[in-house]
Amino acid sequence: MIELYQFAPAWDLPNPSPFCIKLELYLKMAGLPYELITQNDTRKGPKGKIPFIRDAGQTIGDSELIIQHLKTKYGDRVDSGLTADQHARGHLIDRMLHDSTYWVLLYCRWMEDNGYAAVREAFFSGMSWPLRMIVPPLVRRGLKRTLIGQGLGRHDREQIFCFGFAQMETLSVLLGDKPYLLGDLPCSADATAHGFILSFVGPPIDNPMREWIRRSANLMAYYQRMNQRFYPALAQAR
Repeated sequence: MIELYQFAPAWDLPNPSPFCIKLELYLKMAGLPYELITQNDTRKGPKGKIPFIRDAGQTIGDSELIIQHLKTKYGDRVDSGLTADQHARGHLIDRMLHDSTYWVLLYCRWMEDNGYAAVREAFFSGMSWPLRMIVPPLVRRGLKRTLIGQGLGRHDREQIFCFGFAQMETLSVLLGDKPYLLGDLPCSADATAHGFILSFVGPPIDNPMREWIRRSANLMAYYQRMNQRFYPALAQAR
């Protein structure tokens, strides 16, 4: 049994992390049995991040490396039917969401005041006093420095959201009128995309990215389709 270590659920969602959602979706798509284990301490992961897995005594971190491990060990149960062109498109989608959209999500949650209020309540309310008063601002300041170092934090709010809108527009165009990003069946790129769309739309955090996605007819239809297939309880709740 594969052990999947991920953050505790929040906001009535499967997970607050798009990477945790991505990895669980991949396991669902591949039909691999797994056990969910809550782990909020990133230091426990081999890469200092969450999610990670333990599989037959081997501990592996980073969602992308985990999926490569699963494909190598159990066979490519999700993407084996894709053409070379589809594999390339899926790779580009992953990279856009991982390397660009993630930072916009981080900005929405930690730099916007309403997002910070929501994550502070969801992630830190269980801490004892005075830690719940001390830790969140420290984390926020650290993430602000990270955003500046990465580059996104050097732009103003309007520019940041322009970048995010362009990424969602790209995703919408690539999806078109297809049921899934690369055709009639979901693939690993859909696991990544849904992890991010759910992370923007699902939490009770209003921001321009959430509003943009909600106005996109094909992305919202895709969002509901993925929920109905993989998270039916969530689809019914919405």
